[in-house]
Amino acid sequence: MSRAWTLAVAAVAAGMAFIDTTALTVALPALRASLSASDSALLWIHNAYAVPLAALLLIGGALGDRFGVRRVFLVGIAAFGLSSTACGFAPNTASLIALRTIQGIAAALMIPGSLSMIARATPGASLGRALGLWSTFTLVATALGPVLGGLLVQHGLWRGVFLINAPLAAAAFTLTLARTAPDPPLPQHRPALDWPGALLLGLGLTALSSALIDRPAFLAAALPAFGFFILRERGTPHPLLPPALFRSRPLVLATLISLLIYAAWGGFTYLLPTFLMGTLGFAPSTAGLLQLPTLVVLAVLSPFAGNLLDRRGPRLPLALGSSVSAIGFSLLLWPGFIVYPHAILIPLVVLGAGLGFCAAPLSATILRHVPPTHHGLAAGLNSTAARLAGALGVALLGALASRQPIPDFSALALAAALLCLLALLLALSFASPSKDSGTHR
Repeated sequence: MSRAWTLAVAAVAAGMAFIDTTALTVALPALRASLSASDSALLWIHNAYAVPLAALLLIGGALGDRFGVRRVFLVGIAAFGLSSTACGFAPNTASLIALRTIQGIAAALMIPGSLSMIARATPGASLGRALGLWSTFTLVATALGPVLGGLLVQHGLWRGVFLINAPLAAAAFTLTLARTAPDPPLPQHRPALDWPGALLLGLGLTALSSALIDRPAFLAAALPAFGFFILRERGTPHPLLPPALFRSRPLVLATLISLLIYAAWGGFTYLLPTFLMGTLGFAPSTAGLLQLPTLVVLAVLSPFAGNLLDRRGPRLPLALGSSVSAIGFSLLLWPGFIVYPHAILIPLVVLGAGLGFCAAPLSATILRHVPPTHHGLAAGLNSTAARLAGALGVALLGALASRQPIPDFSALALAAALLCLLALLLALSFASPSKDSGTHR
């Protein structure tokens, strides 16, 4: 298998899923005006994608382990491209929310496959560097999201935010078929999928998101669903999420850090365009361009962070990333942005550096501490932690922001900084490089 082509198609597929989210945040005000969408509808347009994505990433990874990573990856790409095209022609908010749900399901098949294909094609000693390059290519594509979204909105073409995925999906599908190796032969006797566990997890996440957006009573349904999911996983012979995986301390620490870091980033990136346009008075295209340096710095640092992980283990890059992110969010507490709005670039660049140190090491640490037969599941777990944290961060902070004319950005920045400091404490609890050398590879 060509590692370069595998890396390329994985990056295009993942970048396509992320472009859809970053471009949409800039387009939300135009979408509100065009479709007469309420605040609650706007949140559901975002979370109708984020919730099924977070709920089904584990089952998407498990499907790859059982039926072939490449095969499931191709199905996800095709479904994502078709549903994105349909989103571009949605006539109202109800149909757009339904189509965004299909997009989320398709992405749940596609994203774990991109990571597990890289893990399958890359030796363990180089996995950090490979995932750093994957992050770079992905984030360069993602960085185009706000820019393209701003330009399209400024010219009255917000539907292009969805239609841009069609050519990307066609390219990724074609290159995967032509330039990557087929799946190896599958074992004749494969364990059954834990569909009841997947259903319980999906119900719990959907109910929790509904409770945070506008239906607090749904919290009463979320907690029992999560409880029954845990009981199910402990009692079934073929669990969706084997409890034995969590005996790995590095895997548990990396998953918790992912939850904290991406919860801070989820709410921040969702509300940032509103702050830039509504409070600081930037045009949509300028608001998109102002986010570009953040993602460029993030992408440039990701390969360096991956190399640092390969040489020194996860403790140093994750501690650096968490602390730098906390500093970046703290800089946003300065009230002088109203007078000097372009000074917002300084904390945005610092925040890009913080996440740049974290993204690839978090993914590589989780993948390294599971056996190869569970790479799809590990990729799903890594992505689930990030997407769940992002979806819950958006639901909670977005719901709070919708209750006031201008979001309290200082309170958001302070809360995000505290989450990053908690992540720093967890990062420092990793063993030193000489002690943290055991993996399951």
